[in-house]
This record gives sequence, C-alpha cells and structure tokens, in this order.
Amino acid sequence: MEQTGFDNIENRKWISSGNILLKYFRLKSIVPLLLGASLFYLIFYTSCANIGSPTGGAKDTIPPVVIKTIPELRSTNFKGSDIRLSFNEFIVPDEVREKLVISPPMKKKPVIKMKGKTLIVQFSEDLRKGSTYSLDFKNAVVDNNEKNPIEDLRFSFSTGSTFDSLRVAGYVKNALSQDSVGKALVLLHREKDYTAFIDSIPDYIGTTNEAGFFMIDNVAPGEYRLYALMDGDNSLTYNSNSELIAFADSLIIPSAKFVARTDTIVKGQDTLVVTGHVDFLPKLQYLMMFEEEKFDQYLDSYKRSQANKCDFYFAESLSDSFRVSLLKPTTTKDWSFMETNLKRDSITVWLTDTIISNNDSLKFELKYQVLDSLNQLVIKRDTLEMIYTPPKMPKPKKKKNEVQESPTINLSNNINSSAHDIYQRIKIEAPEPLTSFDFSKVSLYSIIDTVKTMIPIVVEKDTNSIRKYYIEHHWEPNSNYLFHIDSAAARNIYGFPSNKIDQKFRTQKEDFYGQIFLTISGLSGPAIVQLLANTKEEKVLQRIQILEDGQIEFPFLKPEKYKIKLILDSNKNGKWDTGYLAGNLQPEAVVYYPKVIKVRSNFEYKENWRIDYKPNYKKEVIDEELEKEKARKKEQDKKAAIKSGG
Repeated sequence: MEQTGFDNIENRKWISSGNILLKYFRLKSIVPLLLGASLFYLIFYTSCANIGSPTGGAKDTIPPVVIKTIPELRSTNFKGSDIRLSFNEFIVPDEVREKLVISPPMKKKPVIKMKGKTLIVQFSEDLRKGSTYSLDFKNAVVDNNEKNPIEDLRFSFSTGSTFDSLRVAGYVKNALSQDSVGKALVLLHREKDYTAFIDSIPDYIGTTNEAGFFMIDNVAPGEYRLYALMDGDNSLTYNSNSELIAFADSLIIPSAKFVARTDTIVKGQDTLVVTGHVDFLPKLQYLMMFEEEKFDQYLDSYKRSQANKCDFYFAESLSDSFRVSLLKPTTTKDWSFMETNLKRDSITVWLTDTIISNNDSLKFELKYQVLDSLNQLVIKRDTLEMIYTPPKMPKPKKKKNEVQESPTINLSNNINSSAHDIYQRIKIEAPEPLTSFDFSKVSLYSIIDTVKTMIPIVVEKDTNSIRKYYIEHHWEPNSNYLFHIDSAAARNIYGFPSNKIDQKFRTQKEDFYGQIFLTISGLSGPAIVQLLANTKEEKVLQRIQILEDGQIEFPFLKPEKYKIKLILDSNKNGKWDTGYLAGNLQPEAVVYYPKVIKVRSNFEYKENWRIDYKPNYKKEVIDEELEKEKARKKEQDKKAAIKSGG
C-alpha cells in the first residue's frame, strides 16, 4: 500500500497524533469535533514537553517541564514583542541562542534572556501581520543541574485571527554518497521562480537533524517551492557556488485531513467509539544535496615550498589564455617550466634559472579569465609576492681531498619487490619535469632460475602529468623479474642526469587474490558500477560501465573489505553528473550494495543485486563481520554484568 502523509518514519512522535478516543458524541457533530480535537492534541502534544513531576532517584534524569507560556500555545492576534516560557526548574539558555529556529525567518536574531525560571525570547524586529510563527528549540533547553534536555521543544502562535497548522517534512541526503545531511537549512518560497532562492529570504525555514530529517511547521495553505541549503554565510540565500543545495522539482501544496475509523457501536444508533489520525500532505520529501558546476574563477591559494617551485591553486580550470609573468627580479631569458594537473586548476611553475630561484622574494603577475557582472569573460590580473625561507641545516664537513660530485636525480617507481600486484603496471616518476628521457635505456627481464630473458616493452607518457611514465605488462603470477634503467637515461630541466636503477622483484601469487562476480538485474538504463575501498573516503578502486542487466567481474582483489556503488548513468557519459538548479535537473541517482563484501584469498564471491531505486532509498551498507563482533561483545558484557551482580 502506498504511504500517505507521514506514516512509518523514525520521527513518529512529531508526526502521528496517536489514537484519539471520543465517546458518546452525536453523529451530527462528530466530524468537526473530531477534526478540532485531533489537530489541537497533535500540535499541543508535539509542541510542549509533558507536564509532570520528578520521581526522585540517585540522579536527576528528568528534563525540565513547561508549566506556563505567555502567550498561550496556539494563541491568535498576538501583539507582543516577546514570548515567555516558564519551567518547573532553572534552565541553561546558552544553546538556545545557537539552535533556536524561528519560522517565518527574521533578519535580526532575537535576544534570549532568563528571569528566574522563565525563558524570554525578545524579538529584535516587528512580527509579520497575519502570520503564524513557529519556534523550534530542538534540544537546546536543558536543566541547570544535570543538563537533561527537552527533546524537540516547539512553540507557536499567530499574529492574525487564524492559526496555520500545515507542515512539510522529509529528509536531506548527499546525492553522491547518500549520507544524511545534518544542520542543513530547508526553505519554503511562495515565489515560484528559482531566482527567489538566490536573491530573497524564504517564507518559512527549518533545519535538519543528524538523521537529515526536517519538519517545517505552521505553514499557511498555498503553493511553494522547497529548497535545502548549506548556508555558508547565514544569508538564507544561495549566493555561492561552494554552497551545497537541493530542491524539489515540483510544487509543494501542503494540506491535512483527519482519517476517522469506526471501531464499535457503544449504544443506540447515533453514538460511536471512533479512532483516527491526521494525514499531512504532501508525503515525505527526499532532497538530494549537490554542488553545482559553475564557473567562478579566482586564485584560491598559492605557496612556494621549494626555492625552485611555486604552486598556484585556482577554483576552476584555467583556459589557454593563462599567463604568469615575473616582475621582480627582472629577466631577459627563459626562466621557468610550467606544469599543470589534469583539471588545469593547479599550476606549478618550476624556476629553471638558479639566479632567480636563489632570491628569497619573488614578485609575480598572473593573468586569467573570469566572468564579470554581465556574465562576460574578461582578463583578471593578480599581483603577488612569494617568499621562500630555506630551513636551517648544519653545514656538512668537507673531508680533505674530497671530490664534489655532480648532482643527480632519482627516478622513483611503484614496484613491490617481494609481491608486485599482477594487475599493477610499473609507474616511473621524476621529481621535476624532464627535458629528455631515452626510453631505449629502459629494460625489463624475466628471470627463470638464473637465465635473464629480455621482454619487449613500451614506455608510455602519462597523459595527465609530464613527470610520470608507465609500462604495461601481463605479469605471470609468482614469477621473478628485473627492472633496469641505465644511468643518465633521463635529464631534468636543470640538466641533472638520472641515476641507474637495477631492481629485482617477484610478482604476487595468483591464489593471493579473490574475485567478485556480481549479477545485476532491474536496471532501467545504463549504469556505472564502482568498487570502493571500505573507508570513509570510499576511494574508487575499479569501475565498470554497463548498459543492461547482466554479470560483471571484479578480478584480482586483495583480501580486504569492499563496498560497491551503482550510479544510474542516465546520459550515458560514463560519469556521475551533478544537478542544475536553473534547468530543474536533479543529480544522477546513486545506490549502494547493501553489505560490505570481505574478500579472502583464492575465493570467488557470487552476489545477486536487484536494483529497485526509489526516492526514499536509505543507504544501509552492513558489515556482517562487524555486526557479529558487536553482538558477541554485547553478550560478553551482559554475562560479565550478571556475574558481577551475583
């Protein structure tokens, strides 16, 4: 059965009014009375802590209790400038200043004061006429002694003659990782155009808790646009491309209805026992948070970590028009070598003239393209000074008749001498850019017993880095090899030759690895399947692009734990695409395989995965081994407690 309203969610104490028992009411008056009683019970129950008295004990574990409010809860025609909540004990208001959320929002924060056991929220601006205000204290109100919080304390009143009681609720998740997003701002705008999200404050606001759940209460009837925002500057607007956002791609039209159920005829023909609940619509909203791809170019940072190396980091990729000039000291000859990363948002300038690199202070001018206020590309100029202070090191003692050796460079590689991965190509990396590299001086040999056999190889340049080179080879498991590079095979931009390399190594045994065979079904289109490291960062280890249901294989896996993620690649471009607010385009959907797979050596894992993505998909990746360990530990603690008690 399709869910309606707010059924079956973890925040049930906020959403469900429970069963309401109404006895001996006449049929002709039962409907309005049911609706009125239900709404009053719902809002009062979810807005205030239950009144009660402490029962005593070794430690106070009972939170404060609201005993009086001015104005009364859900009062109308409020004309005051502050609201007051009195408690049965002294409270600490410190966190109220940070956590209190008032909707509709205010430009100025209210003043929070205490008078005895009364909390005073004094408004710093005039309230809107004819509006219902909701004050969400969350868990900020705690008692003075044990800091017991009132969970989810809310209070509401109206400045008009009517009291608005509709609400909008849901969850905010990170679109790519599917993790819950806490402390996100959620906004309702009456203005339909998305530009209202950019240049005006919302009509209603709320915030998410740690589970990503939000609820905006006391909303007036109407049509709204719903957004979520990680508000970096507390402006209540989306004004920076570094801010994460989310949006509902259809209008939100809040409503509520009482659903009554007749249980038993008590007596006579017109008296009933009735139970029921209130359904709030629309149903739970699931907002996927993302960062838009925008061109907002600027120099983010820069550093000079070596005398001969200057790094510049930009917010966006640089165009071919980028230029860097040395203003001080002046020079008439070639003085630099420029290196870029794959995205061209990081530039390294290597200083090839030692007279320049020996200067403690260098002055540069950078020229690069940015967008002006008319959205036109223009050239921006940055002038900056870069200072290098060499570390203090003791001067080496020169031995008598010692000959000073010419400087050389060491080419590094990724070879594991005792167990080189059989799927791993050899990577060669230079510490600085090279002016020459004679690939004919690079050799690879297989060694059987003591016999060396040369293997034909091709050294390929890395397409993304001018300092990296690769050698592809189909390695035989558990076999011996020799990797060799002659001395002076390469020279760097300073003319220094490379040192000789002679490195013997053995490849890993084939039975060291495991394999995962994954049969996927239920796909509605193309997808990307990623094998991830079982870490918080979830580094992508392997990826496979698929067009339809079928079986895929992840071979040669080290005996470790892995996660698997699937991206619904709707545009078939082989990568995850973020959302686009102006185009009403949501980010591509992401699903995780529901368990961590622990791969063991010489073992095949055959898993079936039916993809059934829905907006309310919840990321639950279970580590069965870890769960068993937790259960075992819990049982041990339980037995220890029983034994200690005995």
